[in-house]
Amino acid sequence: MVVPKTSTLDITTPPSRWVVLLSKILLVLLILFLLPDLVRAKPKKKNRALENLYNARIIYCETGDCGHLILEESMNCVTKCVSEKCYSEVKYDVDPLEDGEVDVNRATLFAQCTRNELLKERARGRTRQ
Repeated sequence: MVVPKTSTLDITTPPSRWVVLLSKILLVLLILFLLPDLVRAKPKKKNRALENLYNARIIYCETGDCGHLILEESMNCVTKCVSEKCYSEVKYDVDPLEDGEVDVNRATLFAQCTRNELLKERARGRTRQ
């Protein structure tokens, strides 16, 4: 009686060329898919000079025009002093802050508006020179 030969995997035999090629292709594809996550762009640095100018305006208004008020009561005065245009644009004139109230959304919009205004002023100053 003849026993049929069964194929068994022999660990000692080297893998075929196709297996090696396929594993290399899979490795390259894996690297290509992971590469965008590994090489992320750095976050944009804030403009320090612009931040300093914005903060200087706030300090000037807190100590100057609105210095007679306590901090909790001076927020409407300070925002109006820093930029009347942005004060109106963010609707602080329609719905003013109550004493001690903090409205993060409007404060963020106001800060963005004021920084944009400062950038425009700086650009106008450069074009005149």
